[in-house]
Amino acid sequence: MAAAFLLSIACGGSGAFDTPTSSPQPSGASTATTGASGASPSSTPATLELAYRIASGDTIGGIAEKFGVTPESIMEANGLTDPTALVVDDILKIPGVNPAVAGVAPVSSPSSESPIGFRMIMPVQGACLPRDDNQMPTVPREYRHGVHEGVDFFTGFSCVDVPLGLPVVAPADGTVIRADQEYKQPTQRQIDGLLALTTEQGYTDPGTLDKFRGRQVWIDHGDGIVTRYAHLSDIPQDVQVGTKVTQGQVVAFVGDSGTPESLAQSGYNKHLHFEIRVGDSFLGAGLPMEEVRALYEAVFGLR
Repeated sequence: MAAAFLLSIACGGSGAFDTPTSSPQPSGASTATTGASGASPSSTPATLELAYRIASGDTIGGIAEKFGVTPESIMEANGLTDPTALVVDDILKIPGVNPAVAGVAPVSSPSSESPIGFRMIMPVQGACLPRDDNQMPTVPREYRHGVHEGVDFFTGFSCVDVPLGLPVVAPADGTVIRADQEYKQPTQRQIDGLLALTTEQGYTDPGTLDKFRGRQVWIDHGDGIVTRYAHLSDIPQDVQVGTKVTQGQVVAFVGDSGTPESLAQSGYNKHLHFEIRVGDSFLGAGLPMEEVRALYEAVFGLR
């Protein structure tokens, strides 16, 4: 049976929930640990709207029972007239879910303890920070002679499965400033050329790094804080430049676009690359790993 995935979406507000890039040079980046202070307080909504990926064998009645809602509410929210017309891997909105059923707990926002001035939820529902330091910011990326500027969420390292097509959610309210709706995958020759260029230069220049990130979405959260989502397989049609998004809203889907393996071994390197940008750099730039982890734990309310 295909796996099913659910995402928390704030319903009736922008409530915060706690779920357990482009410097070209490989060194010398400045530390960035300060940021937004303009996030507005929000209250936890009484119920949530979830996004649920339909699995083989699912029924409207079974899904409704699973989340403690009525079949009629699911059908109305999704504009369905036939309860048997479910398509595996389609996404259903599940309105009116009790937060306890969804398994999410409220956190305070804004937060003086967060290095960016407010707390975020994980862009992958139920994920934790990767156990492997190699999937955290500031570590070398020797294959392209650069430095990793974000957090990679992979199956087996981030507490949950991260399969191809898994929905990605906005970690906080914001405005979309980039959405690669018309993205075209580079050819193998182009990818090989980019790798050769980084070797020749001895570092990854901003334009080349941008191509390696593949299909992307960027969200501006105010006060110089921007989050980036890379290697995406797809983006919802209603996520466009200028779109206002709320915390927990689905903004993209996991993929492997732009990775060196994306053509020869499609799906092999599927994961979400997630960045928190502070001004012109990335959160944690130039810091040792212990301090980098502490910063991201504070952002996600994990400490």
